[in-house]
Amino acid sequence: MRRTARTAWSPRCSTRTSSARTGTPSTSRSSAAMQLQRLLRALAAACALAVASHAADKLRVVTTLPDLADIARRIGGERVEVTALIKGTENLHAVVAKPSMLVALSRADVYVQVGLSLESSWAPGLLESARNAALAPGKPGFVNGSDGWEALDVPADLSRKGGDLHPQGNPHLNLSPRGGRHLAARILAGLVANDPAGRAAYEKAHAAYAVELDAAEARWKEAAQKLRGVAVATYHQEFEYLARETGIEIVGHVELKPGVPPTPAHIVELVDALRAKQARLVLTAAWSNNRQVAQVAEQTGARVVELPVAVSSAKGADTWIGMMDQIHARLVDALAQPPRPR
Repeated sequence: MRRTARTAWSPRCSTRTSSARTGTPSTSRSSAAMQLQRLLRALAAACALAVASHAADKLRVVTTLPDLADIARRIGGERVEVTALIKGTENLHAVVAKPSMLVALSRADVYVQVGLSLESSWAPGLLESARNAALAPGKPGFVNGSDGWEALDVPADLSRKGGDLHPQGNPHLNLSPRGGRHLAARILAGLVANDPAGRAAYEKAHAAYAVELDAAEARWKEAAQKLRGVAVATYHQEFEYLARETGIEIVGHVELKPGVPPTPAHIVELVDALRAKQARLVLTAAWSNNRQVAQVAEQTGARVVELPVAVSSAKGADTWIGMMDQIHARLVDALAQPPRPR
């Protein structure tokens, strides 16, 4: 539940004071100045106490990704205090746990994750170590963003020979043009469940965000008309939802399997497949823009396009909508460039 204020008195934080009548004509100016300073210090202390109480009254929300934090702030507004555990520039599959993460989780009222095993290599251990019963799976404080999402790439064989194991399917729904709307609905439900008194405020903010999404999705659909049918390769299997919405054809992946680096034989097979399809782009994130990507691009004449894969991972990607704008703009700009020699 939302934290309640711990102070019954909240002064006006003003430095203005009314003049006081002196008891005797002998009261000095220095004495009056000292009284004024004491009064100002008391007011400052009271103001600090009021601010601290106000901060404590907010719902403390901790998210795994900055994408989730951005959406939670948009919907929660002044009623929430939001912390993201990782930065947008980090590889989601290789997160290193930090003491600050445990502190944030131990104090949190609500925990929000993408789910579909995206954070499975690091988040469950942190939650266990934080020992915050309010964030246990099944509790209102545990919000799984992928609940109700139609996942792609659900494996038929649940074994490690397939690479990084995501038994529920592809977890990168934050890179789908429809992902923001789905995640916003899940976050709205989570905030209301943990702060019923804020329902009206949360629903109003969610409705305003939905209007922004309407306009953004219209932009992305227009961009998709230029992307439909374009053959590409990707380093990691993280753009499948983007491809489904834009009509991009993913011919293959540079990784041998999710999380498994390519072998020389795999590179040869991929290059042959890309040449046959006349693939024009190789899509990658900053963390995976490596020599194998450069090798594939060089041998096929495809152009490397580095895309943001999380909020704050690139210039212009300061919000989830901004990130998706950047993804579509970079793809369209890359296609507008003259073809590289093959």
